[in-house]
Amino acid sequence: MDLTLEQVTEMAPDSNSAAAGKKLMALKNWPDVGRDDHSLWGKCQGSKVYQIMVDLSNLGYKCNCPSRKFPCKHVLGLLMLTASSPDAVAEATRPEWVDDWLKQRQARAEKKAEVASTPKKPVDEKAKKRRAAKREKLVTEGLSRLDLWMKDLVRTGLAGVEAKPHSFWDEQAKRLVDSQAGGLASRVSRWAEIPGSSRDWPKQLLTEFGRVKLLLKAFERIEQLTPELQSDVRQIIGWNIGKDELSSDGEKVEDSWIVAGQWIDDDGRIRSQRSWVFGRKTDRTALVLQFAVGGQPFAESIVPGTEQVGTLVFYPGASKQRAKFVSREGELLSVQSRVSGSATIDEFLGTVSDALATQPWLDAFGCVLHDVTLIPGDEWTLRDRNGAGLPVRGRDHWKTLAVTGGHPVDLVGEWDGHQIRLLNVFNDRFQHRTD
Repeated sequence: MDLTLEQVTEMAPDSNSAAAGKKLMALKNWPDVGRDDHSLWGKCQGSKVYQIMVDLSNLGYKCNCPSRKFPCKHVLGLLMLTASSPDAVAEATRPEWVDDWLKQRQARAEKKAEVASTPKKPVDEKAKKRRAAKREKLVTEGLSRLDLWMKDLVRTGLAGVEAKPHSFWDEQAKRLVDSQAGGLASRVSRWAEIPGSSRDWPKQLLTEFGRVKLLLKAFERIEQLTPELQSDVRQIIGWNIGKDELSSDGEKVEDSWIVAGQWIDDDGRIRSQRSWVFGRKTDRTALVLQFAVGGQPFAESIVPGTEQVGTLVFYPGASKQRAKFVSREGELLSVQSRVSGSATIDEFLGTVSDALATQPWLDAFGCVLHDVTLIPGDEWTLRDRNGAGLPVRGRDHWKTLAVTGGHPVDLVGEWDGHQIRLLNVFNDRFQHRTD
């Protein structure tokens, strides 16, 4: 394992878990601890002796404590001990209880692969067509209602919209959910954040209306679009890509993948994790999404600032942005060398323009900007070597400014077309999470 203490801390589900994990960093808390090429393990003395195991290939873990937080403080403590004092955890022969756990993980992975390759039962094509036709009708009716609502709103004017409660937007989103257009519902719900957010918020809101109007027109004429754009339109509206479709139609790309930046959104019901991943050899950029309900853990441990050989499968569509890990191989390492990116802001915005020309509904773009400087002010700015700037989301970036010393650094961010969200900072001496 080649993780830093900061990277392990970021894996904690909350600050209390991180603090509790740090209290267990001392070797005295671990009467039995060891590692080999594939695993890390330890026994932690608490109210009873707990057994903790970590799969080093993908940071999968297990602890037999009753905690409902994932990872628990014992897993965090073991990882923190190893990150802060690697020599304290000696190479050893893997205990039987760790070996059994790894074998069970391998067996589950093999069974999953076998199930995936097993021919599916014949599909009732008539029933499938009936379900598809019913959904098409529901979606069409829902989009028609949304179109009428947007027209009414524009006709009466946007004055006073900033005073509307969140429920004003949520009501439209709920109607789209009822029409099985959940993807578009999420987009409409986010509109509530625009009114009053900046001086040009009416322009931003009208721009979003225009993009959705374009989407509605595209759906009306979907048969005239390329298969790739058809897939994008359906996914944006709310059709999901199943595992079989992703496996058969998705593009698989093998590379050494760098998890350069990540942020997690929590609405109280569902947590969503957005990881921006960059290919070392292919220069491909991917957005890996994970979702978890309540306090449940994400399916995979994806740690910012790490690099690992593996295969991503990109979702079908013209944009080829969203992807999912198919396999991860070899050792998980901290980023070994400079991450390729854009030398100037104009260069980055050129790639954004090219992407939008291919798929005009993209609303997030991951980036690595080289040699940019963070400039404080009422509205913070990123400035490149040519003096060009991008507005930064949020107003509290003093810690990031402090660790950069005001010098040019390589910065990882997510651009939404209006502002850039700071995610990570790299230079020759450190990596720093900014969120």
